[in-house]
Amino acid sequence: MERYAALGSYSDTGEVATRIAATGMVRRITFSTLYQRPSFFRFTFFTPHPHPPLGHLVTEHAAGHDGTVGYSVAKRPDGTVARKSPLSLEAAVARATGISSGSAHTIGRLLLPEVQGSGLLDLVDARRGDDVVIDGQSCYSITAQAPKGGRRQELWIEQDSYLIRRLVTRFEQGESVEARENIGIDSALPSSLFAA
Repeated sequence: MERYAALGSYSDTGEVATRIAATGMVRRITFSTLYQRPSFFRFTFFTPHPHPPLGHLVTEHAAGHDGTVGYSVAKRPDGTVARKSPLSLEAAVARATGISSGSAHTIGRLLLPEVQGSGLLDLVDARRGDDVVIDGQSCYSITAQAPKGGRRQELWIEQDSYLIRRLVTRFEQGESVEARENIGIDSALPSSLFAA
């Protein structure tokens, strides 16, 4: 938490792959995160239609704060745009959390004090596992339990930077793997990137 709270800026790209055990179906959501201190934030993600034969129909979502006001925007495959603004930063992230399989909240909760809700700091019974290497980076492996819902989570955290690279959530119906790459920190990001 201290590492993320000290960052002047943060960016990443990534994917959440959720596998449902009963069907073997995997749903993939791609995303990117942008943050500039003190309150510029943008989380963009792409969700395919949940019915596999229509998976080529993708909705683009953006949730964030332009330094003045929060927003939530969805551009549907037919070109229509649904926009909700003004919103608080917390409300914008909350609107995106469920649709993004939780990935909007994972880093948003660590970067932004306004974003509330159960997060990684609420995990219990943490245990260190074997170290792993992701994209050439040595990472700590930590397994813990969510305080509610019986979900087990495994975090892979870079040893040098203390930044989260992967979060695996195992639940009764399957598992979800949230992977982050192209992580950038403490570089100036133009305010135009945060516009709705």
